[in-house]
Amino acid sequence: MGEFAPNNTPFPPLTAARDGSNFTYTSLHDRVPHILTDVINDFYAAIQASQDAAAVAEGKQLTAQLSQLKHEMVTDKPLAALADDGVGDIAQWNSWLARYFAGASWYSAPFLAWEPYMYRRIATVFGRSAHWRAYDFFAARKRDTFRASMAAVAKLCARVDAVVRETRATDSLVKRHLAFVEVLQASLWGNQTDLSMFPDLSNERLEEMQARISSGENSDRIAANDTDRVWEVVQGVRAGRVDIVLDNAGFELLQDVLLAHWLVAAGVAAQVVFHAKRIPWYVSDVTGRDFDWLVATLQDPQAAGASGLAAADAAVLRALGGQWRRLLDSGVWRVQDELFWTGPLGFRYLPTAAPDLWADLCASDLVIFKGDLNYRKLIYDLHWPVSTPFVDAIGPLAADGAPPIVALRTAKCDTIVGVDPARAKELFAVRSDWMYSGEYGVIQL
Repeated sequence: MGEFAPNNTPFPPLTAARDGSNFTYTSLHDRVPHILTDVINDFYAAIQASQDAAAVAEGKQLTAQLSQLKHEMVTDKPLAALADDGVGDIAQWNSWLARYFAGASWYSAPFLAWEPYMYRRIATVFGRSAHWRAYDFFAARKRDTFRASMAAVAKLCARVDAVVRETRATDSLVKRHLAFVEVLQASLWGNQTDLSMFPDLSNERLEEMQARISSGENSDRIAANDTDRVWEVVQGVRAGRVDIVLDNAGFELLQDVLLAHWLVAAGVAAQVVFHAKRIPWYVSDVTGRDFDWLVATLQDPQAAGASGLAAADAAVLRALGGQWRRLLDSGVWRVQDELFWTGPLGFRYLPTAAPDLWADLCASDLVIFKGDLNYRKLIYDLHWPVSTPFVDAIGPLAADGAPPIVALRTAKCDTIVGVDPARAKELFAVRSDWMYSGEYGVIQL
């Protein structure tokens, strides 16, 4: 499908139903205000802990701005222009608002308009401050969740370390294929650990997720599965480049890094480029600092606040952390944080709105987009017929000269493509909320 304007889409966009009957309404009425309340409460605690009187005074002003944002949301005010925080994208944001959604309110604007807008506006509150500019209002939640899951982290790392050693020791294509399927699906299901959807993830829940991945139990929860086609692409790449557009920090990022670890060890990739967010985004999205923190945590778990690890588990983590630091230092792994990823545009506009970034991605042998929001921005957040082919939905990103694009997503929003109608009917019969429960996923090429 070719170009279309954000306010003139081929199918209706997801908007909040006034009768409260859809997931978009639930998100706007309940889930997202709760997230904003958590931001306010966590920031209040940070203000209370500060010994700087000027920072405390400014913090109270910022809290008032956050409260004003919440008031506008719950009372359905128009989406206001963003104040410039100097990051470099506010002119684009405000031009997009004025051109396509002038006068639109929270409940009338599409889901993919108001939700990213909220996170960008939160960032402007802190980005324009004198004392709190570097404050990551989601960092504590991301890091605390990961620290609490160290037992699951150690089990996962030990398993993938064993898979990598087995891969290096075999010439069997069957064994390499099985190893790839395991690390790819682990990366897919890592996307369940999304703090914007599941803010109270426990270590027990993470261990349960990992057990299902290892057992293969989750395979029947993949609504559309192009794993074999992805494997064909991977088989054709030797010492190439793979790009991963990241989603969540913590446990999901670990799964993505372990996938990259396997791709390098297997000789598929001589370079892996990770694309992170430049500003705090969607509660748990990866920033460059999150990536560095993950590697540093594995290098020295105890210094990062992890406790209760067996000596053997800690040794595995330290060894992997050391390997990953060397991969980063040597340039085999690279972390980039292009501003486009936190902009207002869907990814179908990459070739025209961010031509340098698109040209760089086109130099890759495989580009993997992780997670729900990246998926929604890839296909655009519409009421697509579920059978619409994935390549049709991503439009210009599937044109001649484009790299192979893979989406790994656990579904947390009621838009999806590339699913056989009979399969969709079967899933609806199992549970009516399968499209946004976070319990089902897709691997699409």
